[in-house]
Amino acid sequence: MRLAVRNVLKLRGYEIAEAGDGPAALEMAREARPDLVLLDMRLPGMDGIEVLAGLKKIDESVPVVMITGYGHIQSAVDVMKLGASEYLQKPFENAQLVETVKRFVTGPQAKCVPPAQRGEAAGAVKAPEPAPKQPVAAAVQAPEPAAPRRSPLYALAASLILLASSFVIYRQVSGNTADYYREYPGVAANISSLVWAEGKLLAGDWLAQSVYRYSADKDGLHLEETFPLDKTHISGLAAAGDTLYVADSWKKTIEARKIAPGLPLIRSFPAPGKVSTLFYDGEYLWTCDSEGNAVLRRPDSELTPSVSFKLPEKPDQLYKDKDYLWTAVSSTGKIYRHTLDDGLPLDGVFTLKTLSQGSPLSAFTWRDGRLWLARDGVGIISEVGTAELVKEK
Repeated sequence: MRLAVRNVLKLRGYEIAEAGDGPAALEMAREARPDLVLLDMRLPGMDGIEVLAGLKKIDESVPVVMITGYGHIQSAVDVMKLGASEYLQKPFENAQLVETVKRFVTGPQAKCVPPAQRGEAAGAVKAPEPAPKQPVAAAVQAPEPAAPRRSPLYALAASLILLASSFVIYRQVSGNTADYYREYPGVAANISSLVWAEGKLLAGDWLAQSVYRYSADKDGLHLEETFPLDKTHISGLAAAGDTLYVADSWKKTIEARKIAPGLPLIRSFPAPGKVSTLFYDGEYLWTCDSEGNAVLRRPDSELTPSVSFKLPEKPDQLYKDKDYLWTAVSSTGKIYRHTLDDGLPLDGVFTLKTLSQGSPLSAFTWRDGRLWLARDGVGIISEVGTAELVKEK
C-alpha cells in the first residue's frame, strides 16, 4: 500500500516519507513538521485514530487525510469529527489520490518527504528535483494563501489490507407496526447529522460541507434545497425555531444560522472541545464533544451553559424525547438509552437488526415513533420501527 502511494506521488514531483507504524509516524512528525499526512485506519501497534490524536497534539493545524476501507468498523465520520481534513475510501484511483493531495499541497513541484519506511525498507526517499531547481522551502506550499508552513508531505500507510465487500439490504415493510422498514435511496452518502425542522428533514454532509433539505411523502424523499457551507466540517445539527445550530468539531465552533435561503450566519460561538453532536429539546441546546462531555446550554446570545455531565460511551450522536436520552456511537453501531433521571442511568444498549457491513451508522433521529438512520458511504436513509432495535442482554 505504501509502495503504491509513494510511487504515484513521486512520479508527480512529491517527496514522500513513510512509516510502518504509529510510533514511528509520530516521531517523524515531531522532528520535521509535514505539510500533509496520509494516514491509514489500520496500523500495527496503534490504530489510525490513536495516531490522528497524537498528530493533533503535535500540530493541531496539520491536515490529515484518512485512508479507510469498507471492511473497517470505524466510521469515516468519526475520524472527521476527531479532526481529519478529508478521507479516501479504498479502493481508490490514482487520480483521486493526486487530486486529494493537491487540495492541501499546491504546485507541481511541491515536496513530500518520507523518513523511515517499514523495518525491512528503512530510509528516506526524495523525488528528483524538477528543472529548474528550486529550494525546498520555496517549493512547499501550505493550503493557505500565506507563505509555506512546513517542510515535507508524509505518507503514512499500513501494509496491504484485505478489503471486505460492502452490501446494502433493500426491503420495504409497509404499515405502522414495530416492524416497519423503508429505505429512501438517492440521498447524500456522507451524512453526519439528521434533524427534522418544520416537517422537513435536514441532513448535514461532512464531505460536501453542505446541508440538504428534504421533503418526505409516500413517494420518498425529495431534495428541495442545498445549502453549501464552505469550510464548515459539519459534525452536528440542531433546529430551534428558525435557527439552525451547526457544530464544527474541526474548528471547535458552534454556528447559529438562520433557516432561510443560503442559511446566513448569525453568529459563531467557540466551543471548548470537539463538539460531535447537537440536539435542541425545546428548552436547551444539548452539546456533546468527542470525550463524552455533555453540556446543556440556553439558546441565548451567549449559548450560556446551564448543566454539564459526562456520558461514558462518548457518543457522536444524541436525541432526547420525553422519557429517554438516546445516544449512538458510529464506530460500534450501538445505540444507548438513558433514563431521564439524576445521573442519566443507562437503561439499555441496542444493536440494529439490519446490518450493513462496512457502512457504519453515521446519523439518527426519531420522528413519530420511528427511527431515521443514515450510514456512511451509502446514499440511503432508512425509516424503521422499534423492532429494528435489538436489546443486548
